[in-house]
Amino acid sequence: MTLTDTTGKRQLFECIFKESIAPAFFLVFPLDDIPQDIDQTKQCPLVSRDRGNNTVSFLAEIEAVNKNHVFELIAKKSIRPEDLREYFRVDLRTHIAVRFYSQQNGEESLEWELAGETVDISQSGVLAFFPDECQDKHPIEIELSLVNPAETIFCTGHIVRTKRVRKNHWLTSFHFDEISSRSRDAIAMNCFSEQRRQIREKVETAR
Repeated sequence: MTLTDTTGKRQLFECIFKESIAPAFFLVFPLDDIPQDIDQTKQCPLVSRDRGNNTVSFLAEIEAVNKNHVFELIAKKSIRPEDLREYFRVDLRTHIAVRFYSQQNGEESLEWELAGETVDISQSGVLAFFPDECQDKHPIEIELSLVNPAETIFCTGHIVRTKRVRKNHWLTSFHFDEISSRSRDAIAMNCFSEQRRQIREKVETAR
């Protein structure tokens, strides 16, 4: 669950879903990780899984907070996959490769290829470091080596922006143009896993 505090900063929290009378529902947060200073006027994006294990993404509004750690919410609308990056992206380091194939005499020919490391990832895009500048051509083939669960996925996309931050370090963001539902679900599962790991690490550090 992504919540916004009173300073406007968005934070990710792990919580448990409890059913209520639709479209209302409850989210129960761990007692040792209760969100503080939450702006209850802001809509909250939620990424979860339904009974069929499919990814479900929607916006909700906070109706009430009970016992300081139980939030009552009302589901408002679903989120388009292309909008998910704004709401749900996770810092995740893994291998990425991008490449461009040109058409020559009706056949594909590899024109260039770069390998790098991701900075953050979502179901609709990825931010990564590369040792050189990616040429702004499309469609660019994107290969991601997901880690938990382990799976290599392929999709196509285009460059949103690129910036040289220091020698041999280019920060480049991509938007996914063509990606299968299976690949989106694999990314979501990795994001959930990494989010849980980061929350556990934060709790252990605070002890």
